[in-house]
Amino acid sequence: MNSGTSTVEKTPVLTLTCSPAVALAAVGLVAVKDQMDALSRSAAGGAIVGQIFPDCRTYRTLDPHSFAAKVIPFYWYARSKRLSNSSTTRYLALVPTSTVVGDSWRWSPAHLNDREQEKVIEKAFSAFAASSPERAESECAQYTHIRPLGLVLAHEGKNRVALFKERQLAHIPAMVWDEEYVAPERLRIFELAGTCLAVLDGRFVERVVALHLVRELVEAYGVEVERRWPEDFAELKQVLHDLDDSSTKFHYLPYATDMDKLRLDAACHDAEVEATLLDIGAVRFPPLRAFLHAAVALLLLLLGVGLCARRWPDMQLVLATAAGALGMLLIVPVLPLVRCKVRYLKDSERMRHFFELRHHRTRAQQRAAADLGS
Repeated sequence: MNSGTSTVEKTPVLTLTCSPAVALAAVGLVAVKDQMDALSRSAAGGAIVGQIFPDCRTYRTLDPHSFAAKVIPFYWYARSKRLSNSSTTRYLALVPTSTVVGDSWRWSPAHLNDREQEKVIEKAFSAFAASSPERAESECAQYTHIRPLGLVLAHEGKNRVALFKERQLAHIPAMVWDEEYVAPERLRIFELAGTCLAVLDGRFVERVVALHLVRELVEAYGVEVERRWPEDFAELKQVLHDLDDSSTKFHYLPYATDMDKLRLDAACHDAEVEATLLDIGAVRFPPLRAFLHAAVALLLLLLGVGLCARRWPDMQLVLATAAGALGMLLIVPVLPLVRCKVRYLKDSERMRHFFELRHHRTRAQQRAAADLGS
């Protein structure tokens, strides 16, 4: 560690640009993650953590970025923006230990004796001293700094975080890159009966897995937790159904419902189209044998009309009228004589009309957007 002392001393401490209230809340969230990691080191403790994150395996810790993606609303969205930007600037800094989310997935301080702990710390500083913003040595820590939230997520060098905290070392030397987060005015959070939801830009909706873990942080950031679902949003029941529909997503990828899509789907389901009685789901007809009997009766009536043509013209008129009425009864169900909302049609017809309407309306929206951009 002495070989890199001068380099480390000249390295600036990471500057936290968030407000003091946000920084304090971030440190509290980091402390909670540390406690969860400690619990996860035993089977019983892992089961407790599993109650908060039921889709994660117990008896293990959550890596920092997965933890952030699960508890921070739409963190994955902000991260995807950073990952799509190949010109991200990296720099060397001394990172305040209390702000770092680590992950002792391979070893914890209890697994090392004093000499081994000293070697880990010495290696951390020497690798840092030998690194540059262009190239990080293999043992140099590499961390993500979420600037607006004052949180630092360990990427490389996750295990050592607990050791630095146990030794009460104020800073961890690391290669750092900054990430942004969605502005507070773009984000709304709702605590409703039985669920918590986050809404981005009034359009995208995702579940908030553990609002009690991040409430202090999001409120300090300027996002008020609301308790009433806005009337101008898509219907809550429809939003929850889409979020719960496992066919629309993979469990290992973040998923957000698009309310614009839900509104479009609802409009297509509520559109009226021409339909036959056979197409309408609520219409019930007699069994097939009744139609067969009616068809036989129609043939007999037509035969009777032919036989009565010369001798009994009055009877012919009666039989012809009956045949016409019976023929109309048989043909009316297959004629498109009614208008019905798409949602009330039988499955096959409903899906056919729905996709046709959705295709046409999507094309119309795309043309309107192109006209506005021209």
